[in-house]
Amino acid sequence: MTKFHQPKIVHEAKSDLVTKLSLFIHKRKHRDQVQRYVVEAEKVIALCDVFESLSNAQLSDQLRECASFARTGKLIENRSLLLNALAQLVLVSARKLGMRPYPVQVCCALAMIDGYLVQLAPGEGKTLTIGLAASVLGWSKKPCFVITTNDYLAQRDLSLLEGLYNEAHVTVAAVVQDLSPVEKNMAYRADVVYGTAKQMLADYLGDVISLGGLASRIRMSLSTLQGNTAQLLMRGLHTVIVDEADSVLIDEATTPLIISSPEENSMLSLAVGVACDFVDELTVGLDYQLEENSWSPRFTSSGDCKVEAAVNRFPALWHHRGRLHDLLTQAILAKDKFKLDEHFVIVDGKVVLIDESTGRMMHGRSWSYGMHQAVEARAGVELTAPSKTMEKMSFQTFFKSFHHLTGASGTLQNIQAELYQTYQLKTLEIPTRLPSQLNVRPFEFFRSKAEKIEGLVSLVSRLHQTGQPILIGTRRIRDTEELSLYLEENEFEFEVLNAKKLDLEADIVSCAGQTGKITLSTNMAGRGTDIPVPAEVLEKGGLAVIMFEPHDSARIDWQLFGRAGRQGNKGCAYPLVSADDPSLRSHLNILFRPLLWLLQRGYVHESLVNFVVSRSQQSAQNKAFRQRKQLSKLIRSSQERMSFIRSKTESLQR
Repeated sequence: MTKFHQPKIVHEAKSDLVTKLSLFIHKRKHRDQVQRYVVEAEKVIALCDVFESLSNAQLSDQLRECASFARTGKLIENRSLLLNALAQLVLVSARKLGMRPYPVQVCCALAMIDGYLVQLAPGEGKTLTIGLAASVLGWSKKPCFVITTNDYLAQRDLSLLEGLYNEAHVTVAAVVQDLSPVEKNMAYRADVVYGTAKQMLADYLGDVISLGGLASRIRMSLSTLQGNTAQLLMRGLHTVIVDEADSVLIDEATTPLIISSPEENSMLSLAVGVACDFVDELTVGLDYQLEENSWSPRFTSSGDCKVEAAVNRFPALWHHRGRLHDLLTQAILAKDKFKLDEHFVIVDGKVVLIDESTGRMMHGRSWSYGMHQAVEARAGVELTAPSKTMEKMSFQTFFKSFHHLTGASGTLQNIQAELYQTYQLKTLEIPTRLPSQLNVRPFEFFRSKAEKIEGLVSLVSRLHQTGQPILIGTRRIRDTEELSLYLEENEFEFEVLNAKKLDLEADIVSCAGQTGKITLSTNMAGRGTDIPVPAEVLEKGGLAVIMFEPHDSARIDWQLFGRAGRQGNKGCAYPLVSADDPSLRSHLNILFRPLLWLLQRGYVHESLVNFVVSRSQQSAQNKAFRQRKQLSKLIRSSQERMSFIRSKTESLQR
């Protein structure tokens, strides 16, 4: 009988004062802790010489014994045996994969096994590092998930490390979007399971629905006794290793994942269609106000009069002022805010959402409360049935439910306090194996987007003459298609990578580092993408990355820059910015707008440009942090109310 591992009880986050005090103590211990792991990693490398004489069969037998001992739960506590096991895994990796882990990778693996979140510079080999840690944690036979940012990386990492896992006697599988329920159930029975956070949370909520509600200890136990575990996809929540941890645990933490079912509602379809036509009769600025960084339109007196005069055009259910206001708000947002090839694309006559952080399509996802139907009406496609919410959970709550949470990223700067306050996770910054040769140039400022495009074409021309491969990173599909026209006009040969060309991703990425290659991509080529660069290209200066516009977070900028100059190799990055970039228009504080005015008038100075960009990014991050903090409070408050209700219900049942 399969044991279902229950989620950990989510505890209330510590106060800000306790968090700051804990982090202050941790910072003082940080250097000593890193040094201890460095010493242990050196011992592991030295032990490799001891085991070098073992044959592959003998090494396999040794690892089988390690796996058996790990199931007793004492391997990690016995440091000597753990170091021996890691030394054997290092040898297996060298023999089976042709990749011998460096001391810095062993150091990070030890820290993750102990539950730290590690900052490892881009290109230092997080994939193999996670493979070492997952092998050890997978020996326990408790569910161990490895979270990647997309299905492509999940399948790539599994394929790359499969030989290591097989020799370590660890079963491994990947859960991707197009698997059937039967195939998912088989995959989740593996010791180590690769997949995205969205996929695993969706499957977990599916199990919650199958259990009839919250996966409580009593309900799981009853389900197990009754032999109902076959209907569940997962074996429960226990251990999770998060790759690109800052993106998953911070940037996407506030997004709730909602499991819903279609619910026929012909009146809603009619009302959405009428609202779509009606808002075309309104004039922004005259009938309603909609600020650039706001998602809440406000009707003027003129607009209110037009709404009152048009009430009878809507079905009776929407004659109520509040309900009609919500309907029209959605119609206005669908018209003025939700943009094709930025927030969604049309595939086979259907609206498919775009993940703004990764640039990838999110099949099967939809906006709630009629928003999706409003966008469909605006896009001119057939309206789908509205959905009824069956279960939902934020990613923040999901990851706080694991017993062992760890991970790695190349960009954990300035979020250590939030990680500790939210997840009680301590971070360690591991020194790089080789000094970085990535040359990040200062921001180049342009007064308008049109001037910036001209500057980009000129920069591409200069770099292309040197033979350097070029990666141009944009934030939106629309930008890749617009820039394509300008590159074509200048007779450049290039490849475009965006959500519309998902099937070509592996081929485009594998060739993007070749001499003279030009690749135009959304954030699909940002996180986790390893672009191979041959030796002859390194002699020319390595990969050149051009950032078309800054992101809302400097961490995401650095993720894009990190595609170049990996593992101590040469590379360069060219960040561009213009006065009309959305990040500046939406987030720059009104107090600093005069500085932007000075830049537009030609008073351009490197320090001034850096200050304006950094202030807009800091403002965006502060806003996002406040939203995440508020969400955490709301979740805790809801849990407290629900726990009270459940306790009263259980008492009455007794």
